Amino acid sequence: MSSAQVRDSVLNPPAGALLFLGVLALMVLVLGLWSRIMARQVIGRSLSRNTRRFNRAIEITHWLIPVWFAFGVFGLGWGVTVRRAMDGALEHTLFAGLQLPSLLAGTFPAFMAWMGTWWAQYPADRALRDQSLLAQLDEGLPVHASPEFWSYFCAKLRLQLLFTIVPVLLIVIFRDAVALGVILKSGRPLDPNSGAEAAAMLLAATTVFILAPEILRRVLHTQRLPETPLRRRLETMCRRHGLRYRDILLWHTDNNMGNAAVMGVLPRLRYILLSDLLLETMTDEQIEAVFAHEVGHIVHWHMQWYVVFFGILMGFMIGPAQTLANKVQDYVKATVPRTATDKDPRKVRADRYLALTDLAALVVGAGGTLTVFGFLSRRFERQADVFAARTIQLHTPPPAQPPEPPAAPASPDGSYVGPHGATLFASALERVAAINNIPVAARSWCHGSIEKRMRYLHHLSADPTHTTRFDRFMLKLYIVLVVALVIFGAWAAVSGVPAS
Repeated sequence: MSSAQVRDSVLNPPAGALLFLGVLALMVLVLGLWSRIMARQVIGRSLSRNTRRFNRAIEITHWLIPVWFAFGVFGLGWGVTVRRAMDGALEHTLFAGLQLPSLLAGTFPAFMAWMGTWWAQYPADRALRDQSLLAQLDEGLPVHASPEFWSYFCAKLRLQLLFTIVPVLLIVIFRDAVALGVILKSGRPLDPNSGAEAAAMLLAATTVFILAPEILRRVLHTQRLPETPLRRRLETMCRRHGLRYRDILLWHTDNNMGNAAVMGVLPRLRYILLSDLLLETMTDEQIEAVFAHEVGHIVHWHMQWYVVFFGILMGFMIGPAQTLANKVQDYVKATVPRTATDKDPRKVRADRYLALTDLAALVVGAGGTLTVFGFLSRRFERQADVFAARTIQLHTPPPAQPPEPPAAPASPDGSYVGPHGATLFASALERVAAINNIPVAARSWCHGSIEKRMRYLHHLSADPTHTTRFDRFMLKLYIVLVVALVIFGAWAAVSGVPAS
């Protein structure tokens, strides 16, 4: 957190930093109290409603923590406090020009709060798991004792924290290695606004992005899925769609989670993961349906489209957003005489105004980014659902009742979402909700509720032309993304990165 990155805060830094830390602690304590009350009332009539509310509160808190962190850095003085402390501690040392120490110190409270939500969530999760044991026995599913807190904590740590921060830390470490080389060679720290800084960060981010699947498959504790008839069927599905990949992996979660995932843009570094609980509690047909969903993410290039989205975001920030920020800054600076000192009331007032505008821009920008990202993510999930359902409909029809040909072609290859595909994939979604103790009506910012996803598939299955209309909508969405990338990219290229 360099001085160029953190403007003076709106509040007095020490008081603002205490408020920042206090609110983080309050979030965790409120959730912890709520969770323990729920654990004692787990057999009430309102269990489903209370569970939905609690899960929603957990999701909102997970969004609020990074938002509050950004507010603390730019509005409450946390960034200033950390910057001053680190500058004093590292001054006149080789580490003075490195970013990793400040990054770790500055983000530590936010990470502790995030991990605190696992402590808060554990009693409610354990009580709900214990409550579902009888239902699992009635359905003939394998039953496992609820995990102890340490096992629960480690599973959350791998998936929610290490999965995200390990790549980020590697990028910063790579950048700091370059900076340390510059310090040792020239005796001066790397200029944060220099071309060398930008090149180092770009090279580090690109390298880590490409190699991330190899790193993360070890973080998540995986192994090659054993050779079984199911694996051969999954491999056949991949060949049918011309999908190249490195391996299909068994994801060990100590039976804490039923889920699947795909990692990697390059085929040689692409992995498809299926968790242990998912494999143990689902039928082979349901597993194929979930696997087809992950294949859909690859076939439709969703990871690449996320890169396009972040390219649009960067172009917008460098182009129109920075242009507007420069105009505001120039207008405010014009109200302050050149001879004004740092203690001049007009200079202090201008600095406070600029800090407030930075904070407002941060809130609006973060809100807009989260809104658009959530919209895109839910549409990508829906497209992967549609891909899975139409794949099942086309290639695995029920043997006794082959589907009728559609009245109108739903796509060039004639595939569409039919009753069999919608029903089988919906059953897989419902099973995922059951084994993860998620109410089907629980909303998710990035995925949407399972209930809505199931209902939409059944809507598509009523008429093949509904699938056609969905395909056209997604095509228009991709065209909009490309146009936005071109416009904001060109604007950014013309504007350039202004000097601070």
